[in-house]
Order: sequence, then C-alpha cells, then structure tokens
Amino acid sequence: MAKSGKRRKALVIGNDSYVKIEALTTARSDARSIARALTNVNFEVSLHTDLAERPMKQVLRDFRSSVEAGDEVVIYYAGHGLQIGGANFLLPTDIQGQSEEQVRDEAIQLQRLLDDMNSRRAGFTLAVIDACRNNPFEQVGRSLGASGGLAPTAAATGQMIIYSAGTGQKALDRLSTADRDGNSVFARVFLKEMNKPGVPVDRVMRTVRQQVVGLARSVGVDQTPALYDQVVGDFYFVPPGAQ
Repeated sequence: MAKSGKRRKALVIGNDSYVKIEALTTARSDARSIARALTNVNFEVSLHTDLAERPMKQVLRDFRSSVEAGDEVVIYYAGHGLQIGGANFLLPTDIQGQSEEQVRDEAIQLQRLLDDMNSRRAGFTLAVIDACRNNPFEQVGRSLGASGGLAPTAAATGQMIIYSAGTGQKALDRLSTADRDGNSVFARVFLKEMNKPGVPVDRVMRTVRQQVVGLARSVGVDQTPALYDQVVGDFYFVPPGAQ
C-alpha cells in the first residue's frame, strides 16, 4: 500500500456493554473491523472498546495530545449518543443519566472533540459517528435529551462529519433476523467503499450514504446518513495508483 507521506492517526471506539441503559450488539465488532481496515491503509490506530467514563476521557486526552499539525485524522465512534440542548454527547458504558446535568458531566461532547482536532491544527479530520439510535434513556423511563437522534454539527475547515442516520432515524444493526453479518448496515458499507483506490473521501461518503439508504429502504426503513463537509482539497483512504 502506498503511503501519502503525511502522518495518519485514527481513534476508534466501540461501546456495547452499557450498564444502566440498553446494551448494543455490533459496536465492538464495528470498531474492530474499522480499526483493521484503517491499519491496512497506513493509519496508526488507537482501538478501544467498552469504555467507562474515566478511561474514555483519558483515551480522548491521550489521542488529542498525540495529534500534530498537518496530521490526517479519522475518529470512529460506535455506541450510544444523545442530543441535549442542540449539543451531541457520546456516552460511556457506565453512564448513569439521572439528569441532563449529569449526562453533560459524564458524557463526551462531540463538538469539543472536533474543536480539539482544530486546535491541534490537524490537516484533515473525518469523524464517523455511528450513534444515531433511539434515545437510550426513554427505555428506562427518563425524559432526558431529545428523542430524535443527533443534532446537526458545525464542521470547521478541513473537517468532515458523518452520522450513520439522520435526525429522527434509527441506525440499523441488521437488515432482518436472518442477517448474519457481524457489522451494522452503515459499517459494512463503509468498510467496502473505503478500500477502493483513487476515490476521494467525499465521494466515498456520498456513496456510503446512497447505499445505506437503498439497503434500509429494502426492508421498509428510512436511514439517511447525515454528512457535514468543510474539507478543502482531496483526501484518500487509498491513494490513486496504490496497490
């Protein structure tokens, strides 16, 4: 595989084993599959699964400090997410969620993570957030946050953010009970498309969105990944001419 000549760093997190809210089934598998794929295209990958609050925050601090100016960065998160007051939060596995204030304290605000990459002057940042599921606290009788998925995100110049589903939509783990693929619908399409040589990331993500929409519609579900793109120039997972 040819290298781009720039440092490529990736943070990959998959949270399945939630303690107080609904556990998930494919987040760990998705994270491990994505981590392998990114390693194969010359990313230095930091992979973590089932992170509670303290280790999750430490992992984010460590990753932030490792990013240097000009780095090409990918952040992939699979797990529960929640919108509170127009801000999106990624939930550690030991989240308690007794109140919105507590969630703000215990969870990780996505915008802060994006701001960290901007302040470190990363040359390119792609954040892939497979967290657009139903509000996990509604199932335990708590009225916390918005019930309609994640809020739109303000991408800085050089950043691209994609959510696996749009506002008010649930991201599919499987197409049916007969579906034996170990990855979510979004992740399996992403894994296939990112390995195609010479295709810039904006086209990869638009193709992923189109294919996810088609697969979801085939089982009567609306799932349209939301894309926010402020990238200038081309970024490739697999550069043109790479073997």
